[in-house]
Amino acid sequence: MKRFLFLLLFCSFSVLAKGSYLEISGVTTKEVGKDSLAAKQKALSNSTNKAFNRLLDSYFPEAVSLKNKIRGSEIQSCVYDYSIDQEKFSGKTYIARFSFRFSKKAVKKILRNHNISSYEEKKSKTNTVALYTQDYLDNYTQLRGYKVILFSPRRIVLEIPVNKLKSLAGHNIAFKKVNAKIHS
Repeated sequence: MKRFLFLLLFCSFSVLAKGSYLEISGVTTKEVGKDSLAAKQKALSNSTNKAFNRLLDSYFPEAVSLKNKIRGSEIQSCVYDYSIDQEKFSGKTYIARFSFRFSKKAVKKILRNHNISSYEEKKSKTNTVALYTQDYLDNYTQLRGYKVILFSPRRIVLEIPVNKLKSLAGHNIAFKKVNAKIHS
């Protein structure tokens, strides 16, 4: 019983935090450096910039003109956290797939500082899908940013943007579409 209450509380907090952050996942990179650690540092820096550019494309189309023009230190200041979904070291080469969460407030501040005062956050179409709660817990880092509609000990129902379902297919998660209607 205590475990169930903890999980319910844990998921509730992740739902509340969703509105404060913008998530970009599936950022892949392959970098070469003088050693694997240098390659990893280079990959993280380049992936952060790549994720920020994708964030502008996905959420703030009015700000696309800023792509590749914002300093890395500014971008770093709005990264809330990141995760390494997959990584591989090979001599001087580093290959990885990252997910980033950016602070919405910090991103909007950067946009204002670059004279983009009016912008409209683009909403993506979503599907409502069900999956086993254990699959959700096993893949929490990939699923944490999605809206939880229903949570039970056996199943969980999420709203997932249509364009994200494809990227989650490689994680061995059994999704079942709850409705065929796409919400806008």
